[in-house]
Amino acid sequence: MTRRIKVGFGVGLVLVGLVLVWNGFASLAIEGDQDDGGYVLTDSLAIEQSSRAVVTDDVELLRGDYRCYGDLSPIYWFTSTPDDVRVRGVAAESETLFMGIAPADAVSGYLDGVAHDEITPWDCFGFLSDLEDEDVVYTRNEGTIAPAAPGTEGFWVASVSGSGEQTLDWTIQSGEWALVIMNADGSPEVSADVRLGAQAPSGLGPIGLASVVVGLVAAVGGILAILPSRLTSPLPFGPDETPRWTLRGYSVLPTTREGRIAVLCAVLSPVPFVAFGAPIFLFVAVRNGDRSLLLVLPLVVSIVLAMLPLVVLLSFFSG
Repeated sequence: MTRRIKVGFGVGLVLVGLVLVWNGFASLAIEGDQDDGGYVLTDSLAIEQSSRAVVTDDVELLRGDYRCYGDLSPIYWFTSTPDDVRVRGVAAESETLFMGIAPADAVSGYLDGVAHDEITPWDCFGFLSDLEDEDVVYTRNEGTIAPAAPGTEGFWVASVSGSGEQTLDWTIQSGEWALVIMNADGSPEVSADVRLGAQAPSGLGPIGLASVVVGLVAAVGGILAILPSRLTSPLPFGPDETPRWTLRGYSVLPTTREGRIAVLCAVLSPVPFVAFGAPIFLFVAVRNGDRSLLLVLPLVVSIVLAMLPLVVLLSFFSG
């Protein structure tokens, strides 16, 4: 294999590894953010409008963080877009909150002549918050008509109403739909904290963990392929030589660069995901003939990491 082909192969491995690691981090982050029902919800969006209703016909907004990060995280490239969405809201003070989803044309007719605000841009990444000190940008529609209480209408396909925290679950269907947030009596001054989100695919934890491990292996393999052979060869005191620090004829300190990195990864095991590098470099070091006693440390870390998923699964099924 020529040097040029080897470098090209190594660069490809590094890129694939970085994508897999990013994908793994995203999967694990989503897994950790799920609520009891498996939904991943946004941070609370403060809605405080003087009109009688807040409405949006952007169905993608209902998917919450999936709308924001779907094009940035590779996990969404390999999973179907979730259609099971959740809107969770709580009215300010003692107001009774109404949240409903209905065909967009029915909502348009219901709010015709009614003062209401339409959500236009929604801040995913905090840019609007920095510039305008708000999370949601609205388009005001003026009106003077007082609408009937929303709960009395029959066109809602899903709705909830009441005091305290309300949760609205719905499966997105084809067509034009709108989400409406109002006071239950149709009065003005809509004030509520709302969270939006979708149900995450199952099994993201194991997928994320496997993706991180495979990505690290690919990235390290690519780096070793890119580096000149003289940089990846054992240090001057080779495995067959007796180093300075020995115990009963065995070397104490690692005799290869990979061995030293494996020990460093084991020492830094409290840092998330750093310890996953220990078994990778341990394997390369042992393959190069490194038999130092200090390699027991990354070996223990490797065993613990291998047993951790089993312990988690056993605790999950026993609970």
